[in-house]
Amino acid sequence: MDKIVLCEKCGAMVKVLIDCKCENCGIKCCGETMKEISADEASKLLEKK
Repeated sequence: MDKIVLCEKCGAMVKVLIDCKCENCGIKCCGETMKEISADEASKLLEKK
């Protein structure tokens, strides 16, 4: 299953190919951990751009 994460500060969106399994870890942008979003949410955001 695809995992997509979004930066809530700048709006950057990343599709994760291989996710980290470390405790308290995650992809960071603008100094904060990015939020996981659904494929539907990602599509809606892409339509707006």
